[in-house]
Amino acid sequence: MKTLIAAVALSLCASAAVAQAPAAPPEDPGLVAYLRQRAADALDTTRYTAANTPDGKTTLVYLTGPNWCGSGGCRLLVLDRRGATYRSVGEIGVARAPIRLLERQSHGRRDLGVQVAGGGIVDGYEAAVPFDGRRYARNPTVAPSVRIEDAPGETLIRADEQGRPLVPAPDKP
Repeated sequence: MKTLIAAVALSLCASAAVAQAPAAPPEDPGLVAYLRQRAADALDTTRYTAANTPDGKTTLVYLTGPNWCGSGGCRLLVLDRRGATYRSVGEIGVARAPIRLLERQSHGRRDLGVQVAGGGIVDGYEAAVPFDGRRYARNPTVAPSVRIEDAPGETLIRADEQGRPLVPAPDKP
């Protein structure tokens, strides 16, 4: 009986953990085509993690690999989806996961929370990256981005996500 209760409790805990983390959107051929065009010569070393905002209008894409990452972090693309096509509304050059969608807003869009560390920054912190009416700020280490602590929001891309390869593995079609 104790084993059954423990199994049920473990199952409920696992279900709660899964419910808290947003699921990655299914692979989108339009997004993959956009990313392949952007990656050009770096296809074989590029991995990506994509997440949609709750309203489904914006897709965040965290690119990793030697062409996208440096000592300060990796590239984060902010894309608006229009039908089957994507349009860039921001490209944050040095971001670290987790990537969060904050409750605070700038010019009608929610700010993004990114981790800032490395590249000379010893004590890492979270920065709010605002929208200026046309694009998200490029660099989370300088104004108009600001350091924040305990800002309400939701995690869209976790730090432990490995990302999908941009090109299928050789043994996959």
